[in-house]
Amino acid sequence: MRPDYSAPTPIHIRWWRLGPWNRNHLMRRTDRYEALLILAATIVVLLLIPVAAAVGTATHTRLEHQTQALRANIQQVPAVLLEDTHRTPDTSAGTLRAAGNQNTARARWSTSHGQRTDIVPTDTPAKAGQTITLSIGADGNPIGPLPSNGENTIVAAAAAIGIWALAAGTFLLPTQLARTLIHRNRLRHWAHEWKQFDDPTR
Repeated sequence: MRPDYSAPTPIHIRWWRLGPWNRNHLMRRTDRYEALLILAATIVVLLLIPVAAAVGTATHTRLEHQTQALRANIQQVPAVLLEDTHRTPDTSAGTLRAAGNQNTARARWSTSHGQRTDIVPTDTPAKAGQTITLSIGADGNPIGPLPSNGENTIVAAAAAIGIWALAAGTFLLPTQLARTLIHRNRLRHWAHEWKQFDDPTR
């Protein structure tokens, strides 16, 4: 029975035939070099995936340890407001800045290092003289909201993707440049061979 050449060749077979191991005599040496280059780049990019995953895992573990250390040192202390809360405080460089339009006011609280006064955020509008509960660290300074597990996961995933993209680009850009040079060389040889084929004096 004669083979049916009209049937489309499966894509995995076509990719296999493009490999450097193909014994087709129509493949030039540069074609094999290009196929070998693509194969090597593909293997390297795939091997970078577990490396990037390991970086992401290590980043997430480090961030979680930092968050747990900060949470362990947090103290809840009463703070007395020295003024009514407002939306746009005149903050200094060392002041805990509020996010968005959160209410803030200047307050005073006691620590093991003495009295502290600073602008702090409040959950709701309040009047001067009211007492609020303030979260402070071991140094007595106010602490803002700690990053959640989800936020740490996002940062770790972004780090993993960034590392993979940077490392993969380091291999893919030279590979693409080499393919471009090989393709130009191939076109130049084709043009030269067609010119010889069409030369009537040959």
